[in-house]
Amino acid sequence: MSKLFTTKRRIAIVVGASAMVLAGGGAAFAYFTASGSGTGAATVGSTGSWGVSQASSTGTIFPGSGSSVITFNVKNNGSADQQFSLAQATVNSSGGDITQGGNAVATCSSTWFNASVSSDPSLNQNVAGGATVQVQVTVTMPSDSADNQNGCQGATPDVTLNIS
Repeated sequence: MSKLFTTKRRIAIVVGASAMVLAGGGAAFAYFTASGSGTGAATVGSTGSWGVSQASSTGTIFPGSGSSVITFNVKNNGSADQQFSLAQATVNSSGGDITQGGNAVATCSSTWFNASVSSDPSLNQNVAGGATVQVQVTVTMPSDSADNQNGCQGATPDVTLNIS
């Protein structure tokens, strides 16, 4: 070990290295901790409207037989997903008679018709913003032996599909 410290240069290196170790080992590190909070606001969109339009109609109705199936396009006019939980069809009436093109058809009672949603694959399902789904409504005319239903011959009853 005596040869290790024989030169001034080696002694200077050892002393310098030792000083650096001692300086780092003896240094104190300090820091402060703090906490904080902040509040931001998110924006929640609102529902869009549903657009409902007739796409097609098939079939012919007779008292006691036949049916007409109306296919409606239901469009989500909103920009995000939304659902509808109710699809309800009604035969339109004015003064108790059906309407055709918005006008009452005299002696053709709206009570002689039934309208029901027969196919609704999108009920309680997400419909993407801007997407269109189809809902089918079946219209029938049960026979009424107590009344003459001739006033309905050739009529095309207005049917409304309500979506909510």
